[in-house]
Amino acid sequence: METAPVSTPATQPADVRAIETALKALWERVRLAGDLVQNLREERQALLSQVEQLRGDVQHLQEELGRKDQLLKKSQIERIQHLAAGEPLAFPDGEREAMTRKVKELLVKIDAYL
Repeated sequence: METAPVSTPATQPADVRAIETALKALWERVRLAGDLVQNLREERQALLSQVEQLRGDVQHLQEELGRKDQLLKKSQIERIQHLAAGEPLAFPDGEREAMTRKVKELLVKIDAYL
């Protein structure tokens, strides 16, 4: 006894075409997902690079702030010494305004990075 094939020749190519179509759609989705992953990796690398640059800038500004802070403390000590000695304090040629402006600019820069 011979058994008849389960599917007829007319339905078999339709099934194959459906499978091929599904595989093509799946392959396209996989390709798009791969492209997206690659783009995200590139974006992540660019962001990491930007973070490192900003960290360097912040470190530089913190060092500059430390130097300015030391100068300010030194100036305050000198001021206290002058006041204790009874000497009048005077900033030559608008030095006070220039120093105030520089300190404000530095604070604005630090605030922008933090």
